[in-house]
Amino acid sequence: MPSMCDNLFNPQQPMKKTLFLPFILLLLTFGMEAEALVPQHNVYDIRKFGAKGDGKTLNTQAINTTIEKCSDQGGGVVLIPKGVFITGTIHLKDNVRLYLDADAVLRASTDLNVYESYIPTKDISRFDSGGNTQNANNSRDARWNRALILGVGLKNFAIEGEGTIDGCHLFDPQGEEKMRGPHTIIIAESRNFTMDGITVNNAANYAFMAYEIENCSFRGLSFNEGWDGIHIRGGKNIVIRDCEFYTGDDAIAGGYWENMAISDCHINTACNGIRMIMPSTDLTIAHCQFQGPGRHPHRTSRELRRTNMQSAILLQPGGWGRAPGNMEDIHIHDIQIDSVTNPIMMVLNEGNEASNILVERVTATRITYAAASIESWRGGRFENLTFRDISYTYMGHDNTALKDLSVGQPPADSRQLPCWGWYLRNVHNLLFENVNLSFEGKETRPALWFDNVGRAELRNVTYKKSQNPQGIVSINTGSINIK
Repeated sequence: MPSMCDNLFNPQQPMKKTLFLPFILLLLTFGMEAEALVPQHNVYDIRKFGAKGDGKTLNTQAINTTIEKCSDQGGGVVLIPKGVFITGTIHLKDNVRLYLDADAVLRASTDLNVYESYIPTKDISRFDSGGNTQNANNSRDARWNRALILGVGLKNFAIEGEGTIDGCHLFDPQGEEKMRGPHTIIIAESRNFTMDGITVNNAANYAFMAYEIENCSFRGLSFNEGWDGIHIRGGKNIVIRDCEFYTGDDAIAGGYWENMAISDCHINTACNGIRMIMPSTDLTIAHCQFQGPGRHPHRTSRELRRTNMQSAILLQPGGWGRAPGNMEDIHIHDIQIDSVTNPIMMVLNEGNEASNILVERVTATRITYAAASIESWRGGRFENLTFRDISYTYMGHDNTALKDLSVGQPPADSRQLPCWGWYLRNVHNLLFENVNLSFEGKETRPALWFDNVGRAELRNVTYKKSQNPQGIVSINTGSINIK
């Protein structure tokens, strides 16, 4: 595979690989597949099978009977009409579109006993995370894998419409953190799935959770409160486009992604915007806006009701437990960031390497807490990184103690560093081009910190002078070519 950074130090040579083109083709493909998923003339109204949208009746059996009838007849549309339909676990089927009309609400029952679990049909333990912490979760934990809507081993199916799915923030004292209830949606070991147009509110855990999915499109969705918005562990050929996230935990998360595009999304959260906790390849993040602070408080912060938005983009394979593999061919471009603690953070852990990362046309303002960082402590090193047309503006910290901070392996989220602008550790082949770093107020730390960085070139890099006479700190680093 040709490296996307083969031309790292030759700006006259055109890039050998254009990552976004495959995603354009994917979007066109998904657009055609969505119309051809199921016959359009077979519509099954859940009311004809006994469902009542009165906000009181438990409709689990009626809805599942409707879906089974639709599937048995070769597929079609299962219609959720206007009304509030209380339900337990709904089982999706092949060739069935679950369609929610405008003013239709699927609402989670408050009875924890009406929820069923995803039971893996094979070993997917590589997706386990959290170790022995209170956030431990694994593929064999039936309580963790409960869901309001469940689809396993399926193909050619969808959840679409203009209606709402409400997880009701269902509380479970025996769930994760002694509070989390069922996920709103789990899709696993499936392919050719579309989720389009609907709103997901008040997820009792993740709004959408997936294991090993392929050829899937998420478009025009809105996520409000709850924990994670879209969380995918094992995904190939995935498009997330034109979605709005106002979540109480990470907006988009997971890992082991292959050929995934996130574009044209508005992301607001009281946690991280995009958090990748397992290695991925061929990932594009484009034309997205990250805006803090969170509209809704961080769910896990409980009575503290913390709302500050943490990293806009956090790529940390192995960040929640060992997840071996390489992070390769990452393209981040045309990004707007405002009022976050940290703009972009990339961290390698045990068993991880990274190469061919291109970040361009990113503007971040009012960064409140932590410098951008590219760092490896327990893992391998970063190879071939380009940052081009970057503008970051920080809120200065007039605290002389910060410049003497001792730095080590980061925790799960960003932390303060001995520089205010950019921290780099264990990186080889680095290009900064047209990069401007600034701050408001006063600042006592240097702008840039290079630790064990080999072959670095800075072209048209500017930074505001602080009270520290050192603009760049270099440790165990070869020459830095400044142009």
